Amino acid sequence: MTNLVQHRRKLERSQNVKLLASVIDWTVALYVVVPALVIGFFLYKDFILNISTSWVIHIPLVLFIVPLFIITRIKTIRTYLQRADRLFLIQNRKQMIRLKQSGLYWTLSKHLILLSSGLALLAPILIIVHHVTVLELLSLLLLLFTTNFMKVLLQLKLRKWQQLVSNIFLCILGTVCFLYVPVIITSLVYLIFLVYCTSSYNKHYVYSTNFFDQQVELDQAAFYKWQSLLFQIAPELRSQLVPTLKKPRLLWKNSKRMFRRSDYFIEELVCKTMLRQKQYRLGYLRFLLSGIGLIIVVPSWAKLIMLGILYFTLRSLMQSVIQQILEHKIWSIFQVSNEQIHAASRRLLKGFVDLPLLIVLMILVIIFIL
Repeated sequence: MTNLVQHRRKLERSQNVKLLASVIDWTVALYVVVPALVIGFFLYKDFILNISTSWVIHIPLVLFIVPLFIITRIKTIRTYLQRADRLFLIQNRKQMIRLKQSGLYWTLSKHLILLSSGLALLAPILIIVHHVTVLELLSLLLLLFTTNFMKVLLQLKLRKWQQLVSNIFLCILGTVCFLYVPVIITSLVYLIFLVYCTSSYNKHYVYSTNFFDQQVELDQAAFYKWQSLLFQIAPELRSQLVPTLKKPRLLWKNSKRMFRRSDYFIEELVCKTMLRQKQYRLGYLRFLLSGIGLIIVVPSWAKLIMLGILYFTLRSLMQSVIQQILEHKIWSIFQVSNEQIHAASRRLLKGFVDLPLLIVLMILVIIFIL
């Protein structure tokens, strides 16, 4: 059974690596991922060194604790079950139990590591600003871990509105216990809750087959979690087809020519496609505005670095979008040469990338001068 668990974990890792490779190529890794990690490290270091004079000192402790109980959660407890296991594993009960237990231990261990990492990043704020002790941090880790375990158990048993009510109650209970109840008493109470939750899960979901179908559906959803997230962000990737060109009902429905020059018809069609197709328009604006927002937030020494990263990444994005638009079957009707396409692409990149970032650079220069 250990081999079966390892085989299914290996299969899932292989799926995730393929998905990651399809999203992050060497250009994205070089211009986005690596610089983001380096800049993020220095930003965090700069924030910690200047934390005593930072805006964070004005935020009360409760506004750090409550979001932790709301945001942190266990999506589902992995079982690594598949529909075809109904015949084999139900007839081999011991092997099915070991498979479910392996999934339980893996899920809880991974969640504990994630919680510990998150609290380690927040530790300087909690310790320096709010004078939280290390023992209290460990108690908070136990509270969050146990609360999230209880939430996932209630998710399996209750309806949605009941889950909402129970989640609000657990959030309030955990916050009150951490802020107003002695650490020893809180830790003992939540250790009892943790033991009870573990016993209850083993009894109803490990040693029993009553929830087999539900566990299979939840595990399959967890298996395809990253694929589903990617398709939600970029729905056009689901079919890998170039979207059809259709006029919207309101936006530029009866628009006239955008350029007076007749030899700019490639730019004309690409610009109107960008304006009319939601995924292109929103994707470009989301990327540009988020980059400008980061430039505003980061310290002065990092602004030009972020501007350079935004330039290369936005340029890569626009090159990909222009290529997708030019691959549409409508272009088989027009007789256009490669030279015309290259010239149009250069002009489009100047309009969509160079011009807005030049404006941002000029604004930064004016701000520095003033």
